[in-house]
Amino acid sequence: MKISAVIVSRNDNYGGHLNERATYCLNSAIETYDEVFYIDWNSSTHSLLYDVKDNLITKGNLKHIVITPEVAKTLTNNDPHAQICCEVLARNIGLRRAMGDWVVSTNIDIIAPKREELESTLNNLNKDTFYTISRRHTDWDQIKKFHGGEIKFNEWNSLRDYLIENSEERHFDEKTVSGDDYSVINCCGDFQIAPRYVWDEIRGMEEDLIYSLYADTNVQKKAVMHGFELKALYNPALFHIEHGKGGGGFLDGINKKTNDPHRAIVNQFKTYNSDTWGFNDIEIEYETI
Repeated sequence: MKISAVIVSRNDNYGGHLNERATYCLNSAIETYDEVFYIDWNSSTHSLLYDVKDNLITKGNLKHIVITPEVAKTLTNNDPHAQICCEVLARNIGLRRAMGDWVVSTNIDIIAPKREELESTLNNLNKDTFYTISRRHTDWDQIKKFHGGEIKFNEWNSLRDYLIENSEERHFDEKTVSGDDYSVINCCGDFQIAPRYVWDEIRGMEEDLIYSLYADTNVQKKAVMHGFELKALYNPALFHIEHGKGGGGFLDGINKKTNDPHRAIVNQFKTYNSDTWGFNDIEIEYETI
């Protein structure tokens, strides 16, 4: 079984302690998944990866793609209100190129589940289903307490073991608008996983939803509209590192416009994406680390 993951961010210290969150996230991802795509979208100076690279383990499975501000503007048709870190387009670049049997769309704030626990779960899942796994919570107070008042990147694995032993399942259901039966859980986009052919059938994230919010619920409705089941899971354990308001940058005032929830959820049927979703007609270079 081969598992791929797609992670998106930019070098803007969104939510604070971004370098630290990214280091825990990427180390756990490199250890858990066979293939990790990190797409750096619209960083004004340099990719976030270059700030954390020295603290990362290396297995030759991290694929690093940089979308510069100039290219980002072109890909969003120069829309001044496009999400500064345009998640749907960045994710689709990775989702389209991922070669795993199962493909995860996740975030830079997530400590990935242990490989053996994730693989054991996947072995018992229905392959005609789109899954979202509910995150658990951690914060810097808990992390520093475990590390004796410091942040020790080389002890991320033992930190994860500690968090697993001292956490509970997070059952937090959510509906975002009237008629929403598809969000299923709060923050459903933190860990969405499906077989690669499911992502291919629904053509990834909806590419006109270039603003903040609702795209994660949207992709889950798309899965249902294409005839797949939708289910929330509460194991294996994975952890979200607290970083403030969230909301795709809208609640912090970083992005000024949101997607229309009625377009994204109520009025979404099968995908409107073209056959070239993920910009598969454009050659995009990446480096492997």
